[in-house]
Amino acid sequence: MQKKGFALVGAGIFGERHAQAYSRHPGVDFVAVCDLNAERAAEIAQKYGARSHTADFRELLNNPEIEAVSIATPDHLHKDVAIAFAEAGKHLLVEKPLATNVQDAEAINNAAKKAGIKLMVDFHNRFNPPMVSARDAIRRGDLGTPAYVYTRLSNTTMVATDMLKWASKSSALWFLASHMVDIVRWMLDDEVKRVYAVSRSGILNKLGVDAPDFHVATVEFQKGAVAVFEHAWILPRTHATVKDLKMEILGSKGSLNIDGSHNRTLEIYSAEKAAFPDLMAPPTGDHLTGFVLDSIAYFIDSITLDAPIRATGEDGIATTRIICAILESVEKGLPVEL
Repeated sequence: MQKKGFALVGAGIFGERHAQAYSRHPGVDFVAVCDLNAERAAEIAQKYGARSHTADFRELLNNPEIEAVSIATPDHLHKDVAIAFAEAGKHLLVEKPLATNVQDAEAINNAAKKAGIKLMVDFHNRFNPPMVSARDAIRRGDLGTPAYVYTRLSNTTMVATDMLKWASKSSALWFLASHMVDIVRWMLDDEVKRVYAVSRSGILNKLGVDAPDFHVATVEFQKGAVAVFEHAWILPRTHATVKDLKMEILGSKGSLNIDGSHNRTLEIYSAEKAAFPDLMAPPTGDHLTGFVLDSIAYFIDSITLDAPIRATGEDGIATTRIICAILESVEKGLPVEL
């Protein structure tokens, strides 16, 4: 396999997952790591075998060895970096959400189209085995016509207070609902027509994080299905998993249930706590493992093998538009039409 040059911009907690994938994939020449924290960029480059590192992404724009770039900067900082690399002719894998407003999402997608490069949004739950199996079941007609969807993805307070330094510039809605809004759209092969949502704040504020505690949204799809999305950042730190992911879909002929967190495949009980480790997205070992890395590997294959991508810029725009409508509904206290 002929290797192609890849770079990473944003070497934080999730950016490191991209570095892992690039270091392990046989089709990758890992050219560079960029992060505003120069020490972090150097650390990740050395750890995962990138040939260079920098604190200024502009130093990479005209590097002919780089053909594709992962943008793993914080949620609200995707636009300028993504557009710059698109205009430089580099293929893009942008972390979810594509952007935190519709205008920025459209600008990124338009820049990619104008440059003729590939743009994939890293909605990695499209590679999550239970989600893929559920979509296949719906496509086969096992459930009949989908009527009602309930989905929950929440985190412990640790994510907002310790893990994300930029949590006050985001929310559980952007950080978590972007996953589930996209996956329900993908499963149902349908678009949203109306949302109504509520939110509350206070618990995180007292912990020093300027973000809502939770959002709950009722979403109507064009073909008739109704979905409820529940997303919080206030699970207790003693929760057995850092996330709580559940999904139920009821149809005219059947139903399905997904437990993406407390699946009890492995249970560990120490003197301090109980833990149910996530075995679907480790990533562990020396090889590409888990759907989180599978998503990045899929992008690599789309570049090295000129294969199709799975989550497009249009998918990214659609998810951003729905989340913005949820925020508008919270602000107005009224349903919002899309």
